[in-house]
Amino acid sequence: MEIVLNILFFGILVLAIRFSSWNKKMGLKPWILPLSFVLKCGVGLIFLQFYVFQHKDAHLHTDAGAFFHESKILNSVYDESPYDYVKLMSGFGATESLSEKHLGATNHWDSGKQAIFNDNRNIIRVHAVLHYISFGSIIVHMLFFSLLSIFGVVLLFLSLRAHSALKPWVIFTMLLLFPNLLFWSSGILKEPFILFGIGALAYGLTRPIWNFNRAIFILLGLIALLCFKPYILMALVLAASVYLIYVIVPKFKLATTLIIPIALVGLFVLLFPQTVQKGTHILSRKQFDFSNVGRGGMHVRSEPDSVFYYFAPEQYKNLTISGDSIWLNTEIDAWKVKLGDLIPPVPIHVKPNEHAWLLHFDQPRANSFIEIAPIEDDPIRLLITAPAAIINALFRPIPTDPGGKLKFLVFFETVLLFGLIFWTLLRHRVLSTKERGFILSAIAFCLLLSVLIGWTTPVLGAIHRYRFPIQLALLCAVIVAWKPNFRKITL
Repeated sequence: MEIVLNILFFGILVLAIRFSSWNKKMGLKPWILPLSFVLKCGVGLIFLQFYVFQHKDAHLHTDAGAFFHESKILNSVYDESPYDYVKLMSGFGATESLSEKHLGATNHWDSGKQAIFNDNRNIIRVHAVLHYISFGSIIVHMLFFSLLSIFGVVLLFLSLRAHSALKPWVIFTMLLLFPNLLFWSSGILKEPFILFGIGALAYGLTRPIWNFNRAIFILLGLIALLCFKPYILMALVLAASVYLIYVIVPKFKLATTLIIPIALVGLFVLLFPQTVQKGTHILSRKQFDFSNVGRGGMHVRSEPDSVFYYFAPEQYKNLTISGDSIWLNTEIDAWKVKLGDLIPPVPIHVKPNEHAWLLHFDQPRANSFIEIAPIEDDPIRLLITAPAAIINALFRPIPTDPGGKLKFLVFFETVLLFGLIFWTLLRHRVLSTKERGFILSAIAFCLLLSVLIGWTTPVLGAIHRYRFPIQLALLCAVIVAWKPNFRKITL
């Protein structure tokens, strides 16, 4: 029955795409868009194989499988209490006690006080809604996520076509087939919403006439990014200010565009030191938490005081583990942690426990874990470590880095992208003021995201996933600037 349902949904979506008005708007052969969707669905099946169906490596299936599983739990709340279900789905009136009552068995639903916009909850909510039509088939979820991302590609293609000298089919192919973009946007995580959000914003902002449809796409783009990756939206807003400065100032455009943002950042640091310190602390905590997850280790909870302790993998020999019950056999040093809060972890000397601790989280060491310079709540260290953070986010992994054989494919992809950038620098076309402003804003966007990712992410596999929007921005810049069949090379 599930196979029939999957085939039925797949066939309906392919036909809908084939006869969609968007297919006509693209101006390409009518079979290109349906076949592109088929390709994305094929890659989506590979994604599910690695991240859900295959359970050999916990680092590969944790998020995708957990979001889907926890969405089932959320969906089942309706049977117990429709009123509580509406609260949890909308977020209005959803107290911590209500979440604990119905979703206490979940790990990804609650990210605590650090979450301004809880994108984990939002992706779980989307899956919960899809359960009403998927009847629990994860493949149907993948089909709808792939549909959303292919629509994002279409919107981005339509936005760039008028600002590129490349043939339309070349633009579409580059946006569709770049490996990292194709893989992650075909899965059931947040990347399809990122691609759609960026595409919708670009489409809405580049339309020549202001109308209702244009406003709708801008609104949809803002909602998608705000709900699923607000820091990307923040980077886009800051990058947009770079674009506006470059376009507006009459003379010395490049120098002014560089000086004004740097001066504004310096002024902000001087006027709001407490805000800077708080932001530094949040980044420090995220770096610490991610480093602990990457190194591997175990979080246990001591009842009834709900104190959490962290033990590194090399300390497991001092523990007795029986199911979800943990006993410490000898005195050792560990960390006392307030999960989901902004209180720094505290080193502590722990003695053997009389009552069993409850296993909360256990993770093996990530295969591609690297040590990164700790921030340690010091804003100066943010500045000092920024260059290394940018290099990590843009260029690693390299062949000598830790990790499996996939790192060689990732390295080849990086060489391909920056090879295209270098070639474009040699063979660029004459750009308008707005197009040069776009290139500068794309660079600013990439640097902002790179430093954020590099500061907080010590796992190279995660870095490769998180730089998805960076690669998309660089690819868009290449599409705008590249002049094909240009005989004379200019610098």
